[in-house]
Amino acid sequence: MKELERLVRKHLKDRRWDKLRPSDLAKSISIEAAEPLELFQWVSLSVEETKSDKEKMEEIKKESADVIIFALEMSVTLGFDTRRIVKKNLAAS
Repeated sequence: MKELERLVRKHLKDRRWDKLRPSDLAKSISIEAAEPLELFQWVSLSVEETKSDKEKMEEIKKESADVIIFALEMSVTLGFDTRRIVKKNLAAS
């Protein structure tokens, strides 16, 4: 997890996004989280059907990565220990 946090920190700095406000990141997370819905608009595929569609799987991977990256950007920006907060939430549920 620390490696991912380091890569995200570099990603933010390289793009001069390291001064983004938490509200900017929250908006971006919300916007990105809606994008996987487009992949399933008008269809309700089973897990098996989804997995058998290689093109759809690649699109899902890309959109999932975008959501995860923005969530990590929020965590890094606010100085969270991402591993710790995820483990704490998993244990609480």
